[in-house]
Amino acid sequence: MPGKFVNRVFALAVGALLAACRGDVEELDPLVTCHAGAYRTPGGVVIDISPLSTDALRWRASDGTTGTLRQQPDGDWSGNVGWTETPHPAEFRLGACDDGTIEIANHPDLEGNAGKLSLPAIETELESDGVTLAGRLVLPLGEGPFPLVVLVHGSEDYSARDFYPLQRLLPALGMAAFVYDKRGTGGSSGEYTQDFHLLAADAAAALAEARRLAGDQIASAGYLGASQGGWVAPLAASMSDADFVIATFGLAEGPLAEDRDEVLFSMVEAGYGDDPEAMAGARALADGAGRLLASGWTEGQAEMAALKDRYRDEPWYDEIEGEFTHEFLARPIWQLRSAWPFFDQGTSWDYDPRPVLERLEMPVLWVLAGNDAEAPSQETQRIVAELQAQDLPIDLAVYPTADHGIIEFEMNAEGERESIRYSEGYFRLLSDWARDREFRSEYGNARLFPRTVTAPADE
Repeated sequence: MPGKFVNRVFALAVGALLAACRGDVEELDPLVTCHAGAYRTPGGVVIDISPLSTDALRWRASDGTTGTLRQQPDGDWSGNVGWTETPHPAEFRLGACDDGTIEIANHPDLEGNAGKLSLPAIETELESDGVTLAGRLVLPLGEGPFPLVVLVHGSEDYSARDFYPLQRLLPALGMAAFVYDKRGTGGSSGEYTQDFHLLAADAAAALAEARRLAGDQIASAGYLGASQGGWVAPLAASMSDADFVIATFGLAEGPLAEDRDEVLFSMVEAGYGDDPEAMAGARALADGAGRLLASGWTEGQAEMAALKDRYRDEPWYDEIEGEFTHEFLARPIWQLRSAWPFFDQGTSWDYDPRPVLERLEMPVLWVLAGNDAEAPSQETQRIVAELQAQDLPIDLAVYPTADHGIIEFEMNAEGERESIRYSEGYFRLLSDWARDREFRSEYGNARLFPRTVTAPADE
């Protein structure tokens, strides 16, 4: 989402005394990249292995389990559960780069020799609004035609072709995928931006290129937008011939509302949900920070300074998080304003997704995390319920215990969330719905609200 980038930007700005440069991404070790791929275990489970850093990998199984991998002194690879510091017992013997198989031990659901799937892939370049985008079409094995999804980026500023696991995991589950480096990242030219309209035009160009390359091997084609891509994908569909849209852990309200909802979520988590004065004060601070950003720092500076003076001694003041409001409270406004011109990425702060969603005629799937701390989804659930009531072709799936990314978590001894796995059934839900445009079964603990059943507005 845009604000996480804002937080990082401001931290860099202060720490680097307003230095306006971003370091180059360190080149990946060939020993890491050569093992990237989709594998199938003797039990039929699909595992994707993708680069995590210059010397580490992440495995993701189609059932949602995941962990990190680093090479140990004995040559085997092992790591931790999910995104935690807890060791995972699984051991991976990756072998030489050209072996085509990996051996997995100490994992009862994955054990054995898993063979690498030779998924057909076509590298390409496409033009969009003056830049050249590097893309890749990955097809499933077997006879088509297949459904195809264009993977629409979140707010990350790195190569999707290098790091996106869905480019292989989804084809291994029977659907084609087109992945491309967003402008200013990886092998694509241009400057990195968070201008949703420009990014949507790039996604529309990617869909056209994917259709051209795949030809009669695809039965339908649409977008799968995650996080920030939940804003971009529907917008791209409004300017192209997409057959469907999937938005996952994104929002049906705008970027400023996301920050506000995260601020209020952090207040509830800190125990102030039943204090109306505290909640009203937190909301006023979020609205003040949003006004500054939306106006390009031309409106609301005095008002924001007054709000900070009014509330800074309240016991809840330092509990406020948010996509960017926390930074506005932690640092002087002049400091943030001075840094902003160096790091402004053109984010569409005033974007309202609802009018776009109301105009879409193709089927749309929303997959939401019911316990999302980064992009609280309650208001989006309400909006989707209203759109369903207007007979728009929108399906909704909510994973009630999941956080952002449709990722399950546990609370540690310090009361912090530790992410352990993807929700069970999530990857199968994506592939089933892209193929059939309807729910085919149960998907873990997901609460399903098909378009003929309106979701409760107070979810």
